[in-house]
Amino acid sequence: MDKIIGQIIRERVDAVNMEVTVFAKAINKERSNVYDIFKRDSIDTSLLKKIGQVLDYDFFQHFIEKKTIERLKMNDISKKAKVLVELEISEDEIMSIGFEEKVFKILNK
Repeated sequence: MDKIIGQIIRERVDAVNMEVTVFAKAINKERSNVYDIFKRDSIDTSLLKKIGQVLDYDFFQHFIEKKTIERLKMNDISKKAKVLVELEISEDEIMSIGFEEKVFKILNK
């Protein structure tokens, strides 16, 4: 993580145009404590979860290793999906594309 967590939180507060006093009240902290949070390089997970809910942002993504993120992306890509399709085609069309043979093979597995 290139930035400290407090800096990331501060940037998100600014991005959503939330006043620090409003943010402080939303997370049940004093305004002075919020400025302390903005300087932190670590934070309690339950507080980070609360901050994330208030700011509608997943701060935990900043703690995941890049190789883990890539692995998760690859897992999503490699998953196959089953799709149900309803077609209206003539018997001649079925025969011309060999669809009848494919369906027969699937049904006889």
